[in-house]
Amino acid sequence: MWAGPMGMRGMFASGEHAAGTCRFDLSMTTTRPAAAVYELLADIQDAEPIPRRARVTMVKEPSGPTGVGTRWHERVRLGPGWWLTVDSVVTEADEPHRLGMDFHSRWFTGHLTYDVLTAGHGSLLRQRETLRPRVLRRVLVPVLERRLGPRLEQRLVDLTQLLEDRHGS
Repeated sequence: MWAGPMGMRGMFASGEHAAGTCRFDLSMTTTRPAAAVYELLADIQDAEPIPRRARVTMVKEPSGPTGVGTRWHERVRLGPGWWLTVDSVVTEADEPHRLGMDFHSRWFTGHLTYDVLTAGHGSLLRQRETLRPRVLRRVLVPVLERRLGPRLEQRLVDLTQLLEDRHGS
């Protein structure tokens, strides 16, 4: 079981694995309204790479409004000459409250759901992600949980910071 730091402003993070699947559940508060949060998520390719040090390219098809069937093609540089390709398709689009998608690569499949809830004078962004390796599940799941959990947590922190920075400018 992976658990992120609870001391971060408005952050809750946990992860668990069962039957060869990693499950992550993270949330973070922001002062921005739900519509602004959803707008960032629906056109995330315009904000990438997150974090800024990451080597990521992302293409959205078709361009324009995000809805069920919208696809993203993402390439993530893992190391010199080593790239991971991830394809995603939107399966749920309930603006401004939910954006869900299935994703797959050569090495894993999964589902990601963002829920955006009105909270006080802003929003709560909740990210739930399920990841299932295609091979070596018993070996890979604990490793993925330890390595990916903190990265997902940092990405959520970076997303909310980007929202706050956009509001301040």
